[in-house]
Amino acid sequence: MEAKVIIANAIGFMAFIISLIAFHKKEKEKIFQNTLISNILNLIHYLILNADSGVATKIIAILRDLSMVKQEKYNILKSMKMLIVFVCAYIILMIITYQGFISVFSLLAALIYTIFCWNGDANRVRSIEILTNVLWLIYNISVKSYTGAMANFISIVSTFIAIFNNKKTFK
Repeated sequence: MEAKVIIANAIGFMAFIISLIAFHKKEKEKIFQNTLISNILNLIHYLILNADSGVATKIIAILRDLSMVKQEKYNILKSMKMLIVFVCAYIILMIITYQGFISVFSLLAALIYTIFCWNGDANRVRSIEILTNVLWLIYNISVKSYTGAMANFISIVSTFIAIFNNKKTFK
């Protein structure tokens, strides 16, 4: 295995640990603070792997997560106009970075995630995380992001556990 693939996967592993913690947070803002850090690390990870769709996705995801964290302070960030900006950005990037059917998966996952999370509660965020991780799993295998694929699989299981634990808490 090439040194750059090993380095990229080590950084991807750190991003995974942070995102794993994120979905056990109870508040939406705390979830997005952690995913912001994870997305920055993943941006570096995909840059090293030359995975254009992954890079594009993470750039928009960082802006999206910053917006989500600041929504309570700035009402404009909660607006449908802002959501439309993110949706358009993802669609444009899907077209620009298209390298075959699988290349769309990362951007499609981010697009779905953004739509479902916009002004949603923490349980809604956790629920959509399962679907988006399946799409990311397929993409990550195709770009040699082995820790990313492992992270997606574990995140799927972890998110199921978080959903179950939170449902138990509220009964």
